[in-house]
Amino acid sequence: MKRLFGIIPAAAAVLFVAGCSTIEDNGPSTLIPAKQLDVSPSLHIPAETIVAGALIYLFVDPLAPNWRVEVEDLGERRFRVEMTMKRFITGGEGEVMPVLRRTADKLRREKGSREYLIVELSEGIESRVPIAQRVAHAVVELR
Repeated sequence: MKRLFGIIPAAAAVLFVAGCSTIEDNGPSTLIPAKQLDVSPSLHIPAETIVAGALIYLFVDPLAPNWRVEVEDLGERRFRVEMTMKRFITGGEGEVMPVLRRTADKLRREKGSREYLIVELSEGIESRVPIAQRVAHAVVELR
C-alpha cells in the first residue's frame, strides 16, 4: 500500500504534462505530445524533465523509511530481527544499532519484559539485482 502512494504522484505528473500543452508541430506522435509545460511566460519545463523527475521519485521513494524491519518469533522469548536498507539512500549506513534498539525496546514493551539482550548481530551487504543492499540480522532475547 505504501508503494502505491509513491506511484500516484508520478502518474499524476505524467498525466498533468500530457494534458497541459498542445502539439506544436505535426511530427510523429509520442507518448507525451507536449514539448514543455508553460508554467508562466518566463518558466518553461520540458516534458522530458518532468517525466525523468517522476521516474526518479518512483524509484528513490524519498518518503519511505531507510530500513525495512521484519520480526520473527523463535519461541522461548527469542526473536529474529531482519533489517534491509532501501536501495537508494542518502546516508543511514550507521543506523543498524539505533534501529535494532528501537525494535528490541518495542518488543520489550509489547511483551511486558523488563529488559532485552542482543544475543547475535551481523551486518553486511547482499548482492541483489540490480543494486546491492545493506542488511543486518539479529537475535533478541527478552528477560
